[in-house]
Amino acid sequence: MAPTKPKPPVQVIDSFLTQQDILSALLVWVILEGFSFILLPNFTLISGDNKTLTWILISAPLGILGAIIIGICSSWLQYCHVRLHKTDPHKRLLVALGNVGSWIGLAGIGFPLIVVGLEFWLLIIHGIDS
Repeated sequence: MAPTKPKPPVQVIDSFLTQQDILSALLVWVILEGFSFILLPNFTLISGDNKTLTWILISAPLGILGAIIIGICSSWLQYCHVRLHKTDPHKRLLVALGNVGSWIGLAGIGFPLIVVGLEFWLLIIHGIDS
């Protein structure tokens, strides 16, 4: 039997990847936040006079939690791929849970884009009332 590679310690897997993914997700969220809730309402492409503060108050916790969830799930997925053997009966379930968590985190990060998309859709459906 061929010798197996030594597995890296869990601390090396989790800390760097989690930190890198959280920071990347937060950067994407800040860019989407600025574009969606500051730039577009200032150019009056979407009506946001009285809604902007509400959007930001809802989006801030969703974006921060989404970034944290993305970081944790990416480390979780790497842990599953590195530490669990492919014949492990629980590996598919654990990877699927990691993927679902990543999509939930992406929904939190993409909340500003979702809101702007809904505003544009409502603008197209109802027309410009001003």
